[in-house]
Amino acid sequence: MDRRVFLLGAAIAPVAAHLPAFADPASAAVAARADTPTFTVNVPAGPLADNAAAQRIGPAIAAAHRGRYTGQWTTVVPGSMSVVEIELPAARTGATEHTMDVLAGPIWNNADAQAKCPAICASYGGTWNGQWTTVAPGRMSVAGCTFRF
Repeated sequence: MDRRVFLLGAAIAPVAAHLPAFADPASAAVAARADTPTFTVNVPAGPLADNAAAQRIGPAIAAAHRGRYTGQWTTVVPGSMSVVEIELPAARTGATEHTMDVLAGPIWNNADAQAKCPAICASYGGTWNGQWTTVAPGRMSVAGCTFRF
């Protein structure tokens, strides 16, 4: 067994023991309303040893993305990476807003930001607030995204 996989499993075990509380979508307050259109996506989850591990960690990953774990998962790279399927609302609404920077790849100038950032923020489930910053010249910038929940 790869030592990294073993160490990751050992590090997650104490946390995973507390995750069943996330299994109820109502308690996680992330379930979509019945009249809201939804879609599903696969989200990286690191290595998952078996179905029991996926069922423990999947709801927490879904909650982090403001979605609902569907119970489906698959290993995409044996011993290295699995994905979990989560259901997300098509429209993100709510009274609470949070703004943060997200990785956006290289952005060369304001016109480039105008072309890229709205889609980048949407890919994270937010909207672009018009701000961006280069954090590693020629390699990485961040886009300011606002999230509603």
